[in-house]
Amino acid sequence: MEPNDTGQTHEHATVSMKVVLLIFAVVLIGALGYFVYQQYYAPDAVTDNGGFTSTTPSSGGTTSTAVDCDFAGTTASLKPGVTYDLGGTEEFDTLVCGYLTQKEENMAFEGNEPLIKNRAYLTITEFHEVKFKEALDKQISEGNTVNSSSGGTYQLGCGCYEGGKLISDTGDLTDATSLTRLLASTATKPVMVKLGFQIHGGRGCTCCNLVDKLEVI
Repeated sequence: MEPNDTGQTHEHATVSMKVVLLIFAVVLIGALGYFVYQQYYAPDAVTDNGGFTSTTPSSGGTTSTAVDCDFAGTTASLKPGVTYDLGGTEEFDTLVCGYLTQKEENMAFEGNEPLIKNRAYLTITEFHEVKFKEALDKQISEGNTVNSSSGGTYQLGCGCYEGGKLISDTGDLTDATSLTRLLASTATKPVMVKLGFQIHGGRGCTCCNLVDKLEVI
């Protein structure tokens, strides 16, 4: 008569089940730990945009622009325009929301040797005043290439970014605090900017601009 090994078999099955459960628990704890790290501790992805830094928020961040571009809630003092002409015939201020970008362009006058400049542009995502948008459309349609638009995206020529400054051919276009915030702005983190326009005659330029002053509000 063969011995009864039912008890031994049950014992082996119990041990095997414990091992399986232990492995499952270790895997589960590891997965939860990785999720928590990604959710709260993983660094934001950073890309270099030729001198301008842009950040992509982690899953715990926000891309809301409601606070930065709350035109109704601002107390900024503005000199109102009449026609909002961009040709230097009128002094006025207006607000826009946008972010700073740059690209290298040849700004040499016709017939001269190439002159590569690090041009700066404010990409406008929102206008405070319709009249300013209409004036910008008019200026672009008349062939002035300092500013441009394509597919509903507007780029406002803001001189050049050189030597750690935002400059035109006639001087600085912004203060140090505003420049820091402009450099940190991105498509998902735009800033509200007060644009100042002054009266002046036409002029040739290598760091071209029609806006005379930018101040981040």
